[in-house]
Amino acid sequence: MIELVGALAAAGLTAWLFRRKVKQRADSAAQGMAIKVPCLLRHPSLEGRWLRGWLLTGPAVRGWEPRTKAGAAVSLPDDVRAVSVRSPSWHEAVRINGGSRIVECVSAEGPLLVAVMPNELDHVLTALSGEAE
Repeated sequence: MIELVGALAAAGLTAWLFRRKVKQRADSAAQGMAIKVPCLLRHPSLEGRWLRGWLLTGPAVRGWEPRTKAGAAVSLPDDVRAVSVRSPSWHEAVRINGGSRIVECVSAEGPLLVAVMPNELDHVLTALSGEAE
């Protein structure tokens, strides 16, 4: 019983911390500051591999900051733009969070996918549409 109460308390604290961080990012974006949105990137140069990192977005800022060494050689193409948004397929949901949304993008390098949670989707779409946030 004590383990159950401890697990519920930990889950509640984790959810609260995530909501707080999302609200901080939204407030910073509303004030015109640059923000880092956590997401997964599937770059055409790395066939089938999802890279963890952050999409940097803000006034005059748009880029990719990798979370691992595997994504260090990858950068966000300058001409990338969002084309559509979809839910992950069953096959994709095995590798990434099934509740996320996938932003399909095009660039001169080829198709690019960005997986992001729904509460961060507006920031990613604004950044990849070419508009200033």
